[in-house]
Amino acid sequence: MLLGRSAQDRVLRAISPAECLDLLEPGGIGRVGFTTADGVVMLPVNFAICGRAIIFRTAPDTLLALHANARLSFEADHFDEPLHEGWSVLVLGHAHEVSDERDVQHLEDVTRLQPWAPGARDLYIRIVPTHISGRCIQPR
Repeated sequence: MLLGRSAQDRVLRAISPAECLDLLEPGGIGRVGFTTADGVVMLPVNFAICGRAIIFRTAPDTLLALHANARLSFEADHFDEPLHEGWSVLVLGHAHEVSDERDVQHLEDVTRLQPWAPGARDLYIRIVPTHISGRCIQPR
């Protein structure tokens, strides 16, 4: 079993927006954050990248759908706990419901995004980034 390195053996560094997008490119699981009357909410989504935009699907009757045309945040990360290494990316941006039939078909063809949650999740949401930042912790 590998043991984690000590903090002196690692460095924490900022990641450029381009590197952040590269890390997000394979897609995966992330969290969408937004503010409601009750406070800040973070909900998990599986996502894909198309161009510089983050794409996820939801049902029309969900809390995510209510924020389909609003400013929000998105975060994804990956960690190797035994090695104490990993990265985290934060995206601030504006969500847009994708309603044009040709745009939806393009996203279906390009992303092949399949929701993990059960039920019809036919509403595509595109997050257009206005700010992208990230950090990674890695060997020195």
